[in-house]
Amino acid sequence: MTDKPLVIYPEYFDFNLKRSEGRKVPLNQSVKKPDIDEIFTVLKTITSNPNRSPKSHSGNWSSDSGSVTVHYEGSKTSLLHKVGTGLKKLRRTD
Repeated sequence: MTDKPLVIYPEYFDFNLKRSEGRKVPLNQSVKKPDIDEIFTVLKTITSNPNRSPKSHSGNWSSDSGSVTVHYEGSKTSLLHKVGTGLKKLRRTD
C-alpha cells in the first residue's frame, strides 16, 4: 500500500453520467445524485479513516460537492464497487 490516499468523488456513482463523463461504476451500482455524506457514511463501514475534502472532480470543477479521501489496502476499483453496492443498500426502501 502506498501512503497516498485514494480520492472518491460523487461523480463516480452518478447514474445520470456516462462513463466518459466520470462515472466509474456500472449502472447497477450507481444512484441518482449521490451525496458526499452518503458516500462518507458507506466508507466509514468499509474503512476506518475517511476524510472529507472540499476538492471537486476535475470534470465538474464548478460543483461544490467535494470529495472523500481514504487509505485502503485493496485496489481503487474494488473500493468503488463496494461503495456503489453500499449506496444502493443505503437508498433501498424495503
